[in-house]
Amino acid sequence: MPVQQAAGHIGQRGVRVDVGVAVANATVFATPSAYSGFQAWPQQPGTTVDRTVTYTNLGSASIDLKLALDAATAPAGLFALSADRVTVPAGGTATVTVTAAYDKLPVEKQVSGMIVATDDTGAVRGRTLIGAGKEGQRQNLTLVAKDRDGKPLVGKVILTADTLFTAVDLPESGTATLRLPVGSWNGWISTDVRGAHGPHSKGMAMLSFTDVNLDRDRTVTLDARAARQVQARLPQEATASALRMDIHRSTKNGLTESQVLPDDSYDSMWALPTSRPVTDGEFEFGARWRLEQPALTVSAGGRSYDDLLVKRATPALPAGRRQLDAVYVADASAAGLAKRPVRDRAVVVRRSDSVDIATQAQAAAAAGAKLLLVVNDGVGRLQPWDEAAWSPESPAPVTVATLGADEGGQLIAALERGAVRLTVESHPETTYLYDVAHHWTGTVPADPTYRPTKRQLARVDVEFRNYRQGKALEFRTDVWRGWASSNQEPAPAQGRRTDWVSADQRWIDDAFIAGETGQHLMAVTTYPAGKPSAVTWFGPIQRPRMGGSYVPVRYLDTVYLPAPGWGDGGGHIGEAYANYDMVNRTTLYQGDKELNWGNAEYLQVSGLAGQRLPYRLVVENDRAAWTNPYSRQTRTEWGFHSAVTGEESAEVLPMIQLDYQVAIDSAGRASRRAPLTVVASHLPDVTGTIGAVTVEVSYDDGATWQKQRLTRHGDGWRTSLAAPAKAGFVSLRTTARDSAGNTVSQRISRAFGLR
Repeated sequence: MPVQQAAGHIGQRGVRVDVGVAVANATVFATPSAYSGFQAWPQQPGTTVDRTVTYTNLGSASIDLKLALDAATAPAGLFALSADRVTVPAGGTATVTVTAAYDKLPVEKQVSGMIVATDDTGAVRGRTLIGAGKEGQRQNLTLVAKDRDGKPLVGKVILTADTLFTAVDLPESGTATLRLPVGSWNGWISTDVRGAHGPHSKGMAMLSFTDVNLDRDRTVTLDARAARQVQARLPQEATASALRMDIHRSTKNGLTESQVLPDDSYDSMWALPTSRPVTDGEFEFGARWRLEQPALTVSAGGRSYDDLLVKRATPALPAGRRQLDAVYVADASAAGLAKRPVRDRAVVVRRSDSVDIATQAQAAAAAGAKLLLVVNDGVGRLQPWDEAAWSPESPAPVTVATLGADEGGQLIAALERGAVRLTVESHPETTYLYDVAHHWTGTVPADPTYRPTKRQLARVDVEFRNYRQGKALEFRTDVWRGWASSNQEPAPAQGRRTDWVSADQRWIDDAFIAGETGQHLMAVTTYPAGKPSAVTWFGPIQRPRMGGSYVPVRYLDTVYLPAPGWGDGGGHIGEAYANYDMVNRTTLYQGDKELNWGNAEYLQVSGLAGQRLPYRLVVENDRAAWTNPYSRQTRTEWGFHSAVTGEESAEVLPMIQLDYQVAIDSAGRASRRAPLTVVASHLPDVTGTIGAVTVEVSYDDGATWQKQRLTRHGDGWRTSLAAPAKAGFVSLRTTARDSAGNTVSQRISRAFGLR
């Protein structure tokens, strides 16, 4: 007889449940689900659970059903049926009991299956889902967190064990209890605590524990009173401008990491030492510091007020040490300052809700003050100037420094008792800084202090060579376990600095001028100890430069063409970002046919022919309304051949890169007889031999050109300038070709100046 399928639905785990099947005069429905349940720990031995399965016959004839368990993942004996056959009378029901014996079920394992009912012909007449779960051993882990004064701490605690991870937010009581599987548990909380400069200062604490064996109920106390300051002791006096803490815990089957980057309102970092090294897997704790030459130091009566944030004035307070009488002015408005003798003095005021710091600074400058000290009335350090990192530079009319509430309150109290003369030392420019990082393995040590010597650090002589002074940003970060986290720090667009960096770390370096250009290091780098390295940013000769993560490739029928147009004279890749005053046109040709173009220093072209064909990539860069005097216009044309690739990998396009070496001063100018070296090289993963290079120079903006005689010099070709006395700039035309017929030609108008 024909079988008519009745309506069904999808049950748990995506198994189709046949609610009813009609055959001849018998229509049978089975209970859809008979889940035995989840047994929480602890379970009583011998626990069983019975569930009833009902078969309903809506037909006019009785039916015999054969019942079978279909549960391949279930251990033997877990499920049992009270009968393997039932007869369901016409218009009636029949039942069977399925029993789950939980002693047979492994913990932490969900098991499912079904009861299948068939008739004498073998046709399926009903299915019923079954399942069971049993929790493994659970114990209570109670977490108690206290701050540096013994008061309850709030915050998020990260908890990790092998294959397990969870987190809990501590309430205001600072205590929480979690019911967790047995295992070796680790955890940490990063939270605010009292800092290093008094009750109103703010520090960031990392309180951690390792390898707590949760075989019974346990309590872990994270007590910041036992925390130690995480600091770097350096050969020179330096003030922290960027901080970071790292923590890592890994086992055979799991990994958990955290990083915290305290902002400028924090004065310190703290960590709770752990009792013993981990024995299973890895544990690592560490920190990264940027510490700069203090912009300003202030002391009086043998006391140093060292919790300063400083905004230098324009012009800056001159370099050197001086004595300034301090004056406390309760009313920091212009009228209030006019009533006090503040000329040539240091004015001390409190932060005000009604008068912002910029207004206070204007009033102090108008009254003839040399320095404005603003005392915070809240927790943490106070920003001395409302200036976002990417905003244009906002000059201050007088040097402004902020003090924390505790140190500042003590200074005000001293002034209210009598006269105070301050010793003030100013450093108008940052001439040195330290970028250092250090990690400890196995434990958080009892003394988390990094004490490098100058011999252990790498010296990096850094020069910023933009065509004009202004505000730049710098990003230098160590690479720790694949993380590269740091903040962008202010830097001068022009200036020199000596940096000391950890020689045992890998670094990423970038520098930016907001709204103009940004330069990037070609790849992650290291700086060797005991040997000075030199880094220059923003200076000539600027031109298209590829490499690092900016490599042109072809995959199948598509080319991906990053074409950053403003690589600098320091060997960095450079791009214009959102500087729409520039022209950055990128055009791809196949022969003489234009395929596509764009104006964003990147081009993607699809649908290329499969056969090997010649292509030309033309990149035209024009500074237009942006008035940098050097590299005003560049035009670079690459000729190369390309064919379709396979699906297995992309291929780097065989393009030749041009680099220039010439001694240029901080103003972007070279000597009139300066040696000039041109280096032609392939991009990474491109093979072949590059032949001779040609170089032409112009001293009259391209009206006439002189072909230079070249000699081999190291990896490049060298010539010498012969500039006329009246010439102010050097323009360049350069070509190169390799053995495979790939070519490059480049023209740079006013590549650099002459002195």
